[in-house]
Amino acid sequence: MRTRRRLTVSGVAVALLALGTSLVAPAAADVGAPPAQVAEHGHDHAAAHLDDPTNAEHLAQDLVGTPMTTIEKRTAENAARIQKATGVRPGRLQANERVNADPWTGGSWSPVVDLPIVPVFAATLPNGKSLMWDSVGDNSSESYPDHSFTRAVVFNPADDSSKRVDLQGSNIFCAGFAHLPNGNILVAGGNANAKMDGIVRTYVFDWKTETWTRGNDMAAQRWYPSVAQTANGENVIIGGGPARAEVRQANGTLRVLPNFTQYGARIYPFMGSRPDTQLAIFGPNQVGYTLNTAGLGTITATGTRDVIWRDYASFATYDIGRTVVVGGGNFTEGGVAKVPSRTAVTLNSNSAVGFPAVAATGSMSRPRKQHNATLLADGSVLVTGGLTSTAVSSLIDLKHPATAAERWDPATGKWTVLSSASRIRQYHSMAMLLPDGRVMTGGGGICGDCVKAGYLEKNVEYFTPPYLFKKDGSNQLADRPVVSTAPATVGIGANFAITSPQAAGIRKVALVGLGDVTHSVDQGQRYVPLKYTTSGTTLTVTGPPTGGVAPPGYYMLFVIDAAGVPSVAKMVQVGKGPNPLMSPVRNSTGRCLDVPGSTAVPKALLNTYTCNNSKAQAMTRLTSDNSLRMLGNCADVPAQKFVSGTRIQTYSCNTTPAQKWRFGTDGTIRPISKTTLCLAAASAAEKAAVSIVTCNGSALQKWTW
Repeated sequence: MRTRRRLTVSGVAVALLALGTSLVAPAAADVGAPPAQVAEHGHDHAAAHLDDPTNAEHLAQDLVGTPMTTIEKRTAENAARIQKATGVRPGRLQANERVNADPWTGGSWSPVVDLPIVPVFAATLPNGKSLMWDSVGDNSSESYPDHSFTRAVVFNPADDSSKRVDLQGSNIFCAGFAHLPNGNILVAGGNANAKMDGIVRTYVFDWKTETWTRGNDMAAQRWYPSVAQTANGENVIIGGGPARAEVRQANGTLRVLPNFTQYGARIYPFMGSRPDTQLAIFGPNQVGYTLNTAGLGTITATGTRDVIWRDYASFATYDIGRTVVVGGGNFTEGGVAKVPSRTAVTLNSNSAVGFPAVAATGSMSRPRKQHNATLLADGSVLVTGGLTSTAVSSLIDLKHPATAAERWDPATGKWTVLSSASRIRQYHSMAMLLPDGRVMTGGGGICGDCVKAGYLEKNVEYFTPPYLFKKDGSNQLADRPVVSTAPATVGIGANFAITSPQAAGIRKVALVGLGDVTHSVDQGQRYVPLKYTTSGTTLTVTGPPTGGVAPPGYYMLFVIDAAGVPSVAKMVQVGKGPNPLMSPVRNSTGRCLDVPGSTAVPKALLNTYTCNNSKAQAMTRLTSDNSLRMLGNCADVPAQKFVSGTRIQTYSCNTTPAQKWRFGTDGTIRPISKTTLCLAAASAAEKAAVSIVTCNGSALQKWTW
């Protein structure tokens, strides 16, 4: 016998499913302000965050206690009823509702390809396929009281084939995920039960064997967290309930960052690795943070991105240290109430110190929310899908869709309207760049309002950008440059060779991170243009400048010709950056370089101390600017006094000669401006002063990293 599950959220009772009852949730509440930050109380439950309007909307709408087959059945019934009454199937567009530009100016859309699941969560694999999943399995909720089943597929865009790879053991709907350095997918959190409690479990999907394994448990339950890659191959897990961040270390164990408790909301935070190897958190809240993940963690900078609470906005890191955040929110803009924003801002984390610098850029032609911003192979940004009004719902509004794609040009800051998709993509949709330069979009649905509207998109479609067409108006596909050979691995700052018959005509070489996309957030994508020289058919390319720019893992390697046409990408694996990288610098006497008291305040005098793997000893060497960094500052020769005996301090990073160091193969660390001086400890004792002194080859001047 089927039973009825009932959940009360902020006084709203939501009936979750008996087979004989209609699956309709109340209209979504507007989310017009940032959620309150709720203190963590031991174990974390949805109930601890019910004062967060965004959380309440999730709880009322996501239907995670409901098997997908039931959601599909009820949605299809409502869709058929609406189609009979209106003549239009929900989620479809009529020809006169679409922007139909010529392919060479507006791109083109493929026919729709059906899938076995709704692609709510999608990750690009190093073989060009995609891992996708949705929610609890095909049988009734009574058959899965612990939600111990998730529908998943490996989908191949090359031939539109798919293979079921369902996860047994948990429902990873509402999980966070990101790539590991070996290309596998780390999944953290998910859904425990019909109360929408999070789970402590992590899972790893092996892209070679296409199998799941269970990882170590987190310290607290998480539902709607984000996972971000970092320069040293670790992954940071933030949000989803508990305020404390956690780090999955290279050996698979997890450690808590008790010194970072600034984000516990159950809505995916926007995060990205900075060139200086720290982590930037810049949304959806207006206030953002710079997090040093070493040891117990520390905040090295706080700043305001802009004045908009950009829930369900999207973002893309389009250049080294540069990110655009676009759309989202619910407020009055341009004299119209209850709309998301048209605006976009850029963040520049290349500055020597502090929170990324923020600047306005051009606005989209229409407001958008529930859209996806996707990096293209040429470094521009494509926005697809979304809704243009939040008056009825912040999740879906089929009467106010945004269906025309728009392209943002970083060089000009301007947006160009492109052709329209044939399907509406809103809540629970996705989009990602493929190795062939196209963008795959799909999904949409799985919420109370979605079921009521008959909206469920169990499919994908492909967008072919204008850059893949000839510019002569023929609407024929352009001839593409070819990468004939490329190495399997690429080093940080190291030269490597690729060959191309069109080498002389190449104007850009770039790496693009593999997508990890859900709920408008893609934590994997990043665009890394590379320096290169040309000789004949060979391009000699220099690898990424730091592991902060390109965390270790797999990337798509594109070359782009003078006409802006990209090649088909080669997959390459970027290695971990040179040591030290958030790790100790050890003296040959056994002591480690140390920041006294772990202070992030500049002008702290360095000393040596017993090695303890604390954040005070987490040093990062940036080969891009020859600096030695710790806790957001740089090792500094005060007033550029390059004389023997000068004590070394920490100071705000500024790229002056005082902060440039040469790490020698002989174990010495020398100021580049005067290489007859060496970094040295005064003695082998605890808390020995660290200075620059005349090099003499002694043990106190020898370091390992």
